[in-house]
Amino acid sequence: MCSDVDSRVEKSVARAAQALFAIQRPEGSWPNRRPTAVLGTAGAVVALHLADPERSRDLVERGAQWLVAAQNADGGWGGVPGAASQLVPTVVTASALTLTAPRTAGKPARRALDLIRSLGGVESLADPGMVHMATTFLALAGLRSLRGSRRIPLELLLLPRRIWRPRLSFRAAPFVAMAFIQAHDVEPKGVGGLLHRLARPAALRLLRDMERRENDRGGYGGDNWLAAVVCIGLCRTGASAHMIDATVGYLRSNVRPDGSWHIMQGLDLIGGSYVARGLADAGFRDDPRLARARQWLRGCRQDQAFPLYDAPPGGWGWEGPHGWPNFLDSANVLAALAPAGGEEPAEVLRTGLDWLLSRQDGRGSWGTFVPDTTLANDGPCPYTTAQCVESLLDGGLSRGDPRITRALDWLLAAQRPDGTYEGLWYRGLTAATATALVAFARGGVGDRPAARRAREALLAGQLADGSWGPGDTGTPGDDPSRGTVEETAWALRGLLAAGLPARDDRLRRAAEWIVSAQGDDGLWEANPVCLHIRRLAYYTDGLIGNGLALRALGAYRSALAAGPVPQREAS
Repeated sequence: MCSDVDSRVEKSVARAAQALFAIQRPEGSWPNRRPTAVLGTAGAVVALHLADPERSRDLVERGAQWLVAAQNADGGWGGVPGAASQLVPTVVTASALTLTAPRTAGKPARRALDLIRSLGGVESLADPGMVHMATTFLALAGLRSLRGSRRIPLELLLLPRRIWRPRLSFRAAPFVAMAFIQAHDVEPKGVGGLLHRLARPAALRLLRDMERRENDRGGYGGDNWLAAVVCIGLCRTGASAHMIDATVGYLRSNVRPDGSWHIMQGLDLIGGSYVARGLADAGFRDDPRLARARQWLRGCRQDQAFPLYDAPPGGWGWEGPHGWPNFLDSANVLAALAPAGGEEPAEVLRTGLDWLLSRQDGRGSWGTFVPDTTLANDGPCPYTTAQCVESLLDGGLSRGDPRITRALDWLLAAQRPDGTYEGLWYRGLTAATATALVAFARGGVGDRPAARRAREALLAGQLADGSWGPGDTGTPGDDPSRGTVEETAWALRGLLAAGLPARDDRLRRAAEWIVSAQGDDGLWEANPVCLHIRRLAYYTDGLIGNGLALRALGAYRSALAAGPVPQREAS
């Protein structure tokens, strides 16, 4: 390792820390720009067009204009502006334009429909739920009929929650909304119609119960896209004006000056937890500004149960003190709190660790919202499981704890044939494979054949310039020729944990790439690695990459010195 590279890493860490502390809010959090969302905008345009056509006409028109301006050259849309075209955002947006702006947006909509046909239509989607969602929006625009679609059994909600909870999980709200829309367009007959009518009050109670536990009236998951879908369903079933008005008000309050809607509320907590841990690992653990960040994260802990998920108090969610508690956000916050050691209030850490342990699946893994779910998009997840293992070990559990052993056994057995892992909420294979390597090393199983295969697979995915991208050429929207700071940082830290020496040329080139990718302002550019809908819509988080880069560079410096990173004086 030449001293010049060592010096560049040191300066890079100092610049990033200075930039992040400069934008930190007084209470300890960091602002996280919420990315503009194609799906959120298209959904809001349709919802307001149906539920509030006169008062919101100008918002609908501006939203349609924004969507036309965000169209890609091939006629499609990705999850966020500039992202590669993907089928679901393209179907939903083409439908929104056809419905709300048939004269002014006719040509863009036709180009989009041509692209949809060339991609194989909605039938090419592997997820049946997404097939139905896409078909529903085409039907709303008069481009397709819902006749022949499999009936959504709303009567499932008449059964005890323990029966339908693992089947619906976080899709409970769109399940209800889609059932309402389907029944409006194709009225169910006979026994099916009777069951739908019997279940309708239970479905409306479910939506009201969810809304009462949100941060904002009319919001569902803090997600404009989901709020729009619920709004459309409420309109189609003839729900009370009070419920419809709440979702309309929520959408109207979230419109941006340019006529678009962002992807979701919150995100400060997710990105802030990454930044807080990154700064701690980079040498700022004892900085009083980081102590404020940990205090803010503690204050975001949810002190109420979330009955829909059968979740006790004590977890965290991306929206803050209210909203949907989930395992990954909780594990990330615990990872940010753990470096404080004895300075961290024991009750907060213990309650959080107990909450996380209570959410472990019977098979040893963790999903996202509901333990032992049968919903593919909820779990089990290798990335989340690996992060939970690391956070629990950080929090004081021993390697020999049976819950850690079960998690590692599941992770070792869940490996893909090529040695990689795929997560649910970060794209491709790099993130989960690298995080699994850290869990294996921390858990004392880094010498197992599966761990060695994961390490070799990750090394094989390094690009010529020293960086890593998704590690996957088969996912629409991925660009394997371009590395990102997020994926390179994940890979660097994972390989260091797996035992590769810091002076290995492959790791040196990775560290140099991260340093070179740093912007003039000291921060790193975010990339669309976060999944809004699995494999179907990506978005960027402005803070995650900075936290990951600092954590990776901190681990790199520590490995070079063969010891912990020296703690820095506050400045």
